[in-house]
Amino acid sequence: MAELEKIIWISIILLIIISVKDRIKPALPIVLVSSGLVLSLTGIIPPIDMSPEIIFYAVLPPILFDAAWNTSIPDFKKELPVISVLAIGLVFLTTTIVAVIVHFIIPGFTWPLSFVLGAIISPPDAVAATGITKNFSLPQRLTTILEGESLLNDASALIAYKCAVIAIVSGMFSFWDAGVQFIGISLGGILIGVGMGAVFLKIHRYFNGHSNAETFAVILLPFAAYSLAEHLGCSGVLTVVVLGMLLSWNSFTLFSAGSRIQMSHFWEVIIFILNGLIFLILGMQLPTVISKIPYRELPVLILHGFFLFAVLVVIRFAVLALFPVFSHYTLKKKNTTVRPSKKDFIILSWSGMRGVVSLAAALALPVTDASGAAIGQRNTILFLSFVVIIFTLVIQGLTLPKLISRIKPVPSDKKEARELDILLLQKSIFFLKKDQYAHIMTENATKTMIEKLTREEMQLLNTVEENPDSQQTEWKKKYFDLELQLVEYQRKELMRSYHKGEFSLETVRKKEWELDFWTATVCHEMDSLQEQIR
Repeated sequence: MAELEKIIWISIILLIIISVKDRIKPALPIVLVSSGLVLSLTGIIPPIDMSPEIIFYAVLPPILFDAAWNTSIPDFKKELPVISVLAIGLVFLTTTIVAVIVHFIIPGFTWPLSFVLGAIISPPDAVAATGITKNFSLPQRLTTILEGESLLNDASALIAYKCAVIAIVSGMFSFWDAGVQFIGISLGGILIGVGMGAVFLKIHRYFNGHSNAETFAVILLPFAAYSLAEHLGCSGVLTVVVLGMLLSWNSFTLFSAGSRIQMSHFWEVIIFILNGLIFLILGMQLPTVISKIPYRELPVLILHGFFLFAVLVVIRFAVLALFPVFSHYTLKKKNTTVRPSKKDFIILSWSGMRGVVSLAAALALPVTDASGAAIGQRNTILFLSFVVIIFTLVIQGLTLPKLISRIKPVPSDKKEARELDILLLQKSIFFLKKDQYAHIMTENATKTMIEKLTREEMQLLNTVEENPDSQQTEWKKKYFDLELQLVEYQRKELMRSYHKGEFSLETVRKKEWELDFWTATVCHEMDSLQEQIR
């Protein structure tokens, strides 16, 4: 069966799994991995050859770009001390401790091989964590830390991985050279990201606001950026992250409204597909990996994998517990409280699931060294990496939702959205009252608009936040329901008229788009109202 045909059938199975997901309790990543394992064991779909290049060059760039695009840069800068410790300090500390343990407890593991395994399993996976926690209302600060850590830890781990692989292939390793290489690869990735972002900002004006051209350019950018950086020997991860943040920061004035809406829908679908496929295929890889290990070694290696999983958990708990101690003097000057609350600390400590990057790094390990000799323990490294990934997804992934439900973290303040609405209304009223804009619109139109905005402002100011089940809230619910019923009625009349041939398809499609936009607007308002009630 051709690989493309397998992907098509796997995608169909993915849709079936997602359609019944609401009836299953475990989080989606766990369900997908388990389903992939079942598919592989039953032979319904033959094993798929998951090339590491596919993950690195086709899967990772859009996932990183989307995460960077949706990262709040002010919040990211505010939490940078915590993020840096988790994404850089914790990754290198984990890599080193795991390397030392593996070197002494598993026979045949040289120092370079031990560091490779440590680098592979050191970075937590953002996709797994957000896939499990997305249905919970978490504090904004906790979400920022988790997402920020995931943006940078992949770069740290992959750079450490590259250094260890070079040591394996060449047979030489130097901590000094590795440190210099890390700095060079990191700075190079950042500079390439800034450079590509600056070039795009310059040439963007030639798109003339063409939504399709803008969307296609933004789709292409993360792939091109990652590929260029890797070919130049720099960090493709950091390049894509910096590029995504730079474009996101300028997106408010850079792109047209139509382009932003189009990009938003496109990325939502693409990330949804990639995340689903990668976990499903991850489960399908396990039987192939197991087949390369002698059966008599499996029990011992599974125990080793569980022990390494426990080590990862302990290291993360310890670093988060000790972080305020060694960051005290730096942060005292900024008068910043860095230590998360006890509830946030527990959730953050237990959100260490491994996934996509660890899988790709394990699969990308070379088969032979520079002399052409087979690299020893490659299959063992691959198997241990998969065991650790599965343990984190099953043990932490299954228990994290229950943990969040039990400890009930304090969600972010829901008043923020209301305060922003009030601010924008006040600024709009101020804009309309300015004399220099009087010539733009008639006096009556200006007066009518000011009265309308003032009424909306008073309604927001008079909203009783402490009583979300007030009559006003119930009235809004009924009003939105009535709007949706009206849209549905118009849609049926539109369809009836088209089927009778009374109007052309072009006219009908335009009106359909207007109704769809109306529906989306009402649904968005209903979601916002629901957020206030929670």
